Amino acid sequence: MFFFVFIDGFQLKDLDRPSRFILVLPVMLLLLQATDKKEWLWHGVVIGAIFAFGVAWYERVILGYGRAENGQHPIMFGNTGMLLGMLCFASSTYFLSHKRYLWLVLSLIAGICGVGASVLSASRGGWVALPLIGLFLFWQSRFLFKRSAWLLFGITTCIFIVSAILVPQTGVKERLNEAVGDVSNYTSGVNKDTSVGLRFEMWRAAFYMFQDSPVLGAGVHSSIVVKKELLDEGLVIPEALAYGHAHNEYINALGYRGVVGLAFLLLVYLVPLRLFLKKMEQYKDNWNIKSYAMAGALVPMCYMDFGLSQVMFAHNIGVMMYAFPIVYFWAAVRWAEHEEQIKTIDS
Repeated sequence: MFFFVFIDGFQLKDLDRPSRFILVLPVMLLLLQATDKKEWLWHGVVIGAIFAFGVAWYERVILGYGRAENGQHPIMFGNTGMLLGMLCFASSTYFLSHKRYLWLVLSLIAGICGVGASVLSASRGGWVALPLIGLFLFWQSRFLFKRSAWLLFGITTCIFIVSAILVPQTGVKERLNEAVGDVSNYTSGVNKDTSVGLRFEMWRAAFYMFQDSPVLGAGVHSSIVVKKELLDEGLVIPEALAYGHAHNEYINALGYRGVVGLAFLLLVYLVPLRLFLKKMEQYKDNWNIKSYAMAGALVPMCYMDFGLSQVMFAHNIGVMMYAFPIVYFWAAVRWAEHEEQIKTIDS
């Protein structure tokens, strides 16, 4: 990103978000020196998910907002809530393995609360993560929970999903119908100025920019001229060019930074994901370590899903909720490994 900022006119403000991926490294070095606070991560995500739902419920029910947002973009708030919910489900494996049943119940409730915050934000893109990552969590912990526990959780989840769709106040059914209508209007040419239609137009613009500069992309600031040409030629509608990004992390990287930028974006996802998955495989029966590794793997997994409909790294909270949790959970994995080594030596 520093390289792309340099070739795109080197405006210092553009270094703000990329710099956080570097500034998080001293935090990791500091955390690696601590050994007795890793469980605070679980307490934090549980409390965070519950409070996220509380805020979402207050804004939707009491204040009458159309979408819960907590002073942020509704998509960012909803995706953050979904991420916290998934991390809470990961924490339940830790609490069950340690027979901490009160916190186990709280973590499961908090997981549902995190998903509920996403539902009340009406951010459809984050909902795709629920079945995909839910299947990953189930497969990884299928032997940890008893069959009756999975049955109870499955019934509860089904009730939650059906309620979210059928209860008008959640807005889920309305948002799903709206998406279908937007696609229909776009393909028929009736109306392109809709939520989904604008995304399609932004993706078209990004692909045009990619075709113009496939290796390094058009650049955020340099693309202004290219966008004007696209508008003059009638290739995209004017409303789509009012946005600073393409509302898709992958297409946005292609348009602004070309195949080189896309390659580095994928590395940002896949390198930490590979590291955490490797730890999960190495300690597949040791939940004191595996639970933290699984939570760490969920962060890039969720972001890879969120990136299909939002450019998460274009927002401050998007950068912070990616870089820092990865560092936190990586440090926790290393702490847990150190504890296991001490136990082995003592025994």
